[in-house]
Amino acid sequence: MRLRLSVIICFTLLAGCSSEDTTPPENGEAVPLQRDHNVEESAGTPQMATYPSSETWAHANDRQRKRALRSFDELKKRNATVYSGPLFVSDDDEVTLQSPQEVARRTLVLWAVELRAEGIPQKEAIGLIEGLDLWDSVSPEEKRFLQDDNPDPAESQELVWRLESIWVLLWALGYVEDLNWPSGMCDVPKLVEILKPHESNAAFITDAKLRSKTEILDAQDLIMRIHWAIRDAHLNHGGIIPDDLDWSQDYNAVSATMSAAVGVVEQRHYTLNWLVNFLKPKDWDHVDTPT
Repeated sequence: MRLRLSVIICFTLLAGCSSEDTTPPENGEAVPLQRDHNVEESAGTPQMATYPSSETWAHANDRQRKRALRSFDELKKRNATVYSGPLFVSDDDEVTLQSPQEVARRTLVLWAVELRAEGIPQKEAIGLIEGLDLWDSVSPEEKRFLQDDNPDPAESQELVWRLESIWVLLWALGYVEDLNWPSGMCDVPKLVEILKPHESNAAFITDAKLRSKTEILDAQDLIMRIHWAIRDAHLNHGGIIPDDLDWSQDYNAVSATMSAAVGVVEQRHYTLNWLVNFLKPKDWDHVDTPT
């Protein structure tokens, strides 16, 4: 049943595309908005992006400058636009990560919420929470959703995007090797394969270990800059982006609201900011993703 669900999940995400301001696609494929005007005019190879010198950032320390340069190396490969001024994440010494156990608990909570959003019986979803005593890690909005006998279909579709959050958390916990460039959705069948054996496994929580703070902050810095490039496209380039977020060559131009990659970036940014306690959110419902 769950393996079949993974196929349904893939289709649902494709049908939804970006988790914000989405227009339903045709035939399950992302279709650019205003193809005859904005997209055609914006397609093609863009001018080479310019990158600031982090050495001029007076309030960044050496680690932050080097972290920015590592992000720039990845962004340059795709000719992604970057902010011209100083922009960097908090230094390692300023950050307290979520505990490994809380990250594991959050992973399982998101899994129960996502499965309920996909349509598994309410009793089964709540059973996943109660089986490992996870209610203390359930946010107020998640609790409301799980206890709703008839959840709103639009909200359910939005919550399916939490698969991308789960993928990031599994990476942070060491179950996923790499966070690849966010050109498309995560490997849902692999995600199901990883999590299914741990639905009722307390050791998934008690034995949890996190990647290094440096790795997590590197990922946060890069996704913040990718998100900035998408928002820059919204504000200054008619909302048009490459479907795979690669501006380095001729590309298939799509509206950002129709891009699955944008939904992936939104969820990664949200999750990584939660991981590093960015702005010390009250709970999962109150994470912010400024760029």
